[in-house]
This record gives sequence, structure tokens and C-alpha cells, in this order.
Amino acid sequence: MKTLRARLSEDVLRSQHSAFFRTEPGYFFLNELVSDPTIPGKYKEKFEARRRTRDLHVAPFLAIDAEYVAGCGKELLSDWRGFVKTAESCDAIHYLQSRKESDGALVVWTFSVVRRGTEVLSYRTGRYRSDADIFANKRTIGFPGVVSFFDCTLFSEGDYGAKENALGAILSDLDISAVAVHGEKLPDPEPRFAMRVRRDDGQEVLLVVMEWTCPSWFEPTTRRLSLNEPRWLNLRVPPNDIDDFEPWTKATLEAIGEV
Repeated sequence: MKTLRARLSEDVLRSQHSAFFRTEPGYFFLNELVSDPTIPGKYKEKFEARRRTRDLHVAPFLAIDAEYVAGCGKELLSDWRGFVKTAESCDAIHYLQSRKESDGALVVWTFSVVRRGTEVLSYRTGRYRSDADIFANKRTIGFPGVVSFFDCTLFSEGDYGAKENALGAILSDLDISAVAVHGEKLPDPEPRFAMRVRRDDGQEVLLVVMEWTCPSWFEPTTRRLSLNEPRWLNLRVPPNDIDDFEPWTKATLEAIGEV
């Protein structure tokens, strides 16, 4: 029994499309039976288990040759699918087994922005992410993830899995399961542009800013997995204290203003 529970927990944790969801510790329910009127509602209540961590790094990592990126203009960097298609034709796109192999190449990260009209969701990161990383204890507008070989599927539509990676980061950090709770299909994040940024260790990466228009029913709360002080930020109004934001958010806000 313990082995079965462990496998179900692992499936719920790792899969966006799990057939199950947790109703209380050690108990699970089938998503497909949520709409069955003959089953009492008390058996369908989702238990919001707060995960302590999300693995941002799953090798092999998608990487683009730095020399190729340096030769690209803003127009190409604003078209992610066109960018990777051209990189592919130039043999400038690869997978790395380790980030230590990234000399001469930029590991690809997604930075997913949750949008509601002219507003974007901002929050202050807590202990869910490492205190040592670039996002810790600063306000941010993005949900980051490293694009992996496993993100690219038959449904990736030529974006090398950026959409899947971005949606996975959003669903994990916001602890959303539209299938279990609302029975609807979530919109896909869309790439806005790519840019070079530095991690807290000084290593350069290629950041793909993704935009996700949240469903009308969504409202962030402090119960969500990694959100502290959630707040909607109006893009038409400059932030009062730009230095309160981490560097990737600063770069993203600046770039959005130029796009």
C-alpha cells in the first residue's frame, strides 16, 4: 500500500495531466469522475499539498551558441520560433548534459509572466527557492525554468518545448490544476522575446520571456506554492522602487517597454 501511495504521489507531483489528484494525505481521486453527480462532493475536494521544492534543472539542457546569439538582431530575438529554426539551420542549437559544459553556449531559460489585461502578477520569493539564487527575497514578475530535452514534445510547434516548460513552471508555482478544479483547458503561454541575462553566479543565459493570460477565475493567494506578497502590477505605471525587483524582472520590464 505504501508503494502504491508513493507512486500516486509522484505521478501527481510530476505530471500536469495526472489522472489523479490528492483529496487528503494518502488518499486520491480520479479526475475523470469529478463531474459525476452520484459521488458526494466531500470525496472530490482537492487537498492543497504545498511542495517544498521545484527542480529547475533537468538535464539535458537546451543551449544556443553564444556567437550565433551575438549576431542576431532584435527582430529575430522577438520571434522565438523563427529564432530556433534559424539556429537549427546554422547548427547553433544543442543539448548539454551539464551546465558546466556551457562554455561558448547559452543555456535557455523561460521566464513566464502572468498577465491580466494591462497588469502582471508580481510577488516576493521565499524559501521555496534557494536563498542563494538570483530570485531570493526580491520582488519578481516571472516564474523561471530551464528548458530541457524532456520539454520538447510532438505538440511543441517548433518552440523546442518552451511552451511546455513555461506552463509547467506556472502550474507548479501557482499550484493550479484546471482539470481537477475547473474542468477546462488552460491557455498556452506565448513567447514574447529572448534576451541575454546573467545568473547570480555571473553565468550568462538566454532568457525567453513567455506571457500567459490567466483564466478569469484565477486570483493569487498566499496559499499558493511560492507566492509571498502577491500583487498585480500595472505595466502602465512605473514601479515605485525598481531596485526592489530582481535583475531579470528589471531587464524584462525595460524590454517590454521597448517592444
